[in-house]
Amino acid sequence: MNGAVDVEAGRPAPVSLVKKKNGSLRQRVIWALTGAVALFVALLAVLAYQVLDQQEDELADALVLLETQRLMTRIEQGELTVPQPAPVELSRGLQAWVVASSDALPPALRSLQPGPHEVHPDGLVWHVVIAPVAGGTLAVAFDATANEERVYTFGAALLALWALCTLAGYGVSRALARVVVGPMHEVAVRIASWAPGEPGIDIDRDDETGRLVEAFNRVQDRVDRSIAREREFAANLSHEVRTPLTAIRTDAELLLLDTSRSAADQARLHRIMRTVDDIVQTIASTHAISGAMSGTQESVNLANCLDDACDGLHERAQATGLSIVNRVDPQAQWTLDRYALLTVARNLIRNACDHAAPATLCIDLLPDGLRFSDDGPGIAADDLPWVFDRFYRGRLSDTPSGKSSDTPSAAPAQTDPMQTRGLGLAIVKRVCDVQGWALAVTSDTSDTRARETVFTLRFQTELSG
Repeated sequence: MNGAVDVEAGRPAPVSLVKKKNGSLRQRVIWALTGAVALFVALLAVLAYQVLDQQEDELADALVLLETQRLMTRIEQGELTVPQPAPVELSRGLQAWVVASSDALPPALRSLQPGPHEVHPDGLVWHVVIAPVAGGTLAVAFDATANEERVYTFGAALLALWALCTLAGYGVSRALARVVVGPMHEVAVRIASWAPGEPGIDIDRDDETGRLVEAFNRVQDRVDRSIAREREFAANLSHEVRTPLTAIRTDAELLLLDTSRSAADQARLHRIMRTVDDIVQTIASTHAISGAMSGTQESVNLANCLDDACDGLHERAQATGLSIVNRVDPQAQWTLDRYALLTVARNLIRNACDHAAPATLCIDLLPDGLRFSDDGPGIAADDLPWVFDRFYRGRLSDTPSGKSSDTPSAAPAQTDPMQTRGLGLAIVKRVCDVQGWALAVTSDTSDTRARETVFTLRFQTELSG
């Protein structure tokens, strides 16, 4: 049905396209090259034939005119009398008639007017010149039948040469097609065997292009289905795991209410709670990065939202020596996806905990967004273009602890799998792209006494109040 939608993949349902069979690409290349060779040789042959035929005619006409002028001179000088009782044989195939009246000429010449002519008496080819002379008429005729036969023989030779060149062109075209199109044919076969399944578009063609289109469409269908399954898995995981994790954290909080527990037990319970929070945040971030659509837009108090993000990471910040200063106006409101902002803020704060601390992280309000700046060790200029790429660790790669070599020692931090594997900032960038936000990072490491790393988040919308 036209306009139907594939629910699983979230895209238009497959459409059947029926195309005319045109043969394989190799065959089309062969016939195209062969046709080009045949046409080119045919044009040359026709041109050569016409040139030779025209030259033969011009030579015959020139010979007849020359003999006519010579005979007229002899008549004027009295060497020839008018009329002559018999035709004058000038040379082989060339003869003349000097008569008192045109009625005495051969029948094929009697009706001709003065001037050059080409006549065909009894299947022959004559080039004739009729000229008036004193006391009668002069007719000079050259039998060019043998010349015309040579022209026809030359034409037959050209035709044979054209056929030979066409056959040779066909052989060369097959060789070229095998060399040029052969790899594409192999690619089409390999991709078709690598991408099994139902095609999204029915291609009724047996050429390499049709098979490639069909194979790539199958790959697209598989990718779309994989994305749909990934989104479904992320949604199910987020829904099913939250409840038991909430129960674990609640039990840990209740156990902490017992003041008689030892400090070691209390530390273990706090670690359990932090671990549960990290798992919940990781699942939520995974769900966010797997989605391709923005969430619910609502009016959000930016200061309160950032406070919530900081509260969830308070213990991590204390452990690493990161001081967080939220300088956003408490009255600032923005219409956006609150959960998306929480995800971005949490990951930026975690990034500062793991890579900038001990330092101070300041969050400021901009006319069109937020500014996260820290006075930590900074980011090397070579690393800046890649910080938002997945699994890029940059300044983490030289030390096992995740600290830059010039970072002062600090209290051990909780290990965050997303940060140590280079996913935190990639998640931030993905969420910003989905929301239509702009995220940029700058870092000044030139002055060791006043380093600053700034993440600038711009919402591309206007404040609501």
